[in-house]
Amino acid sequence: MEDQEVLDIAKNHSKTPAQILMKFLVQQDIAVIPKSTNPERLRQNFDLFNFELTSTEMERLKALD
Repeated sequence: MEDQEVLDIAKNHSKTPAQILMKFLVQQDIAVIPKSTNPERLRQNFDLFNFELTSTEMERLKALD
């Protein structure tokens, strides 16, 4: 969540790093089960379906260690 690639992509989409990483998984048809009791984080967890990561962004994320 502190990787510069993730931070750059998050900034480009006006999303949090956590949202970018969850979207990365969802776009690969991998189920994501986030857990939070924080109301703001719960809202952010549902706010994944109003944007798409580009193929370039997906490749950048796949290349991370």
